[in-house]
Amino acid sequence: MLLLFAIPALYVGNQACSECHAEIYQRYSTSPMALSSGRELPALRTGAFRHAASKVSYAIDAKGLVTLSKGKHSEQRQLRYYFGSGVAGRSFGFVRDGFLFEAPVTWYSQTGVWDVSPGYASDTASRWSRPIEPSCLFCHASQTRWREGTLNAYAEPVFTQDGIGCERCHGPGSLHIAGEGKMVNPAKLAPERRDGVCAQCHLTGQSRVVRAGRRMVDYRPGDLLTDFVAHLVPVEQGGFQVNSHVEKLAASACKRAAGNKMWCGSCHDAHAVPAPAEKVAWFRAKCLNCHQASTCARGPDCAGCHMPKDKASDAGGHGVFTDHSIPRTAASRVGLQDVAGKWKLRGWSAADAGDRELGLAYAEAGVRTGDRHQQAEAIRLLSSATQDAEVQTRLGDLQERAGKPEQAVALYRGALRNDPGAVVALVNLGRLYGSGGALDAAIRLWREALKRNPCLAEAGTNLQIALRAKGDEAGAEAVRRGQAFCVFE
Repeated sequence: MLLLFAIPALYVGNQACSECHAEIYQRYSTSPMALSSGRELPALRTGAFRHAASKVSYAIDAKGLVTLSKGKHSEQRQLRYYFGSGVAGRSFGFVRDGFLFEAPVTWYSQTGVWDVSPGYASDTASRWSRPIEPSCLFCHASQTRWREGTLNAYAEPVFTQDGIGCERCHGPGSLHIAGEGKMVNPAKLAPERRDGVCAQCHLTGQSRVVRAGRRMVDYRPGDLLTDFVAHLVPVEQGGFQVNSHVEKLAASACKRAAGNKMWCGSCHDAHAVPAPAEKVAWFRAKCLNCHQASTCARGPDCAGCHMPKDKASDAGGHGVFTDHSIPRTAASRVGLQDVAGKWKLRGWSAADAGDRELGLAYAEAGVRTGDRHQQAEAIRLLSSATQDAEVQTRLGDLQERAGKPEQAVALYRGALRNDPGAVVALVNLGRLYGSGGALDAAIRLWREALKRNPCLAEAGTNLQIALRAKGDEAGAEAVRRGQAFCVFE
């Protein structure tokens, strides 16, 4: 009996598209999406600044060499990869022993300054320890080369296609090039599948939870995005964020009136952006597809009034971003109110459902905010959900915070049976073992965690303490040296 197997399509890169689609290839090559990451640093604007909270001074040269200094102490780090198109700014990757970390410095294009990256402002030391995981790279680079079994280790180069490649929206192209398949045209897909192509990067919500047994990197254009991830958002819309385009558009009067007829492609050409001198006419023409032409006392710039720019709460105070809620007037802007204390979450759509997904979202939010309502709701939902490694790890952490270490130990053990590489479970179970005097077991777990990310501060610190308690000064010193590059202070 002859068995036939379908040959899966493989990714081939933008260059393979250029022979038949030269004009589109050339236009797209200069677009922000195509420039959202790079394996070679562009010539950088030199600059320097002093970070007040850490008292660390930074100097960045044109080749990305960063000099750190504090008092008489100084060190240098070399930036290796860039992330961000440069329209709003660029952040950078730093590589050590094959592990990729985010550098704490960002170039903010709109203000023309170097400063610490978003999320680093209150740090009392210069952290070079934030791991860049595959989920972080997903919306900035293509064809990444992650080393399975780690959090943030990659083969060199980390990715083989700069930026967002053609295949991110059109699907892998090997069969098409061989004349054996068609590429996906997002505009011709059913609305929920069409919109998923954009939402895979432009919708994050309060929390994005990967479905059990799924990986975001397995999503292909044309699939239902909700089969891979669930998006959870506040019941009451919150502050303006860098990546809130899809949420804001959905809340707009234009989208509510147009329904599925309106989508990102109604106003944007994914292959290019209009030149600055053409933007007003370009977007006005898009508006006139639905609205009657009229003479406006304020001029022809529809977007200038109805898609104003504003500071985003997660952009580190630098630059402004477009509000896609398309308010009729400034007073009618959607979802910009302060909702501090409003703790309830919901699925972004009817398909973004599931106790597991909502429970994980509450757990993530509750740990970040400290809100006891969110933590209690997470425990309630996750206790009845299927106990996969992620659920067990999150639930173990919540039970530990609630003062129930015995339940936490059982959950962490279960998580490691399901996934021996669950880093949080390794670190946290090690802590509970260590506090109970089981130092050998704790040491084994912390060493295993550091194999997956050598800059795990808690694992490194606790491992040094445990080794010294057992009289292994040389081992403790080796761990200290191994983590020395993670923080400058």
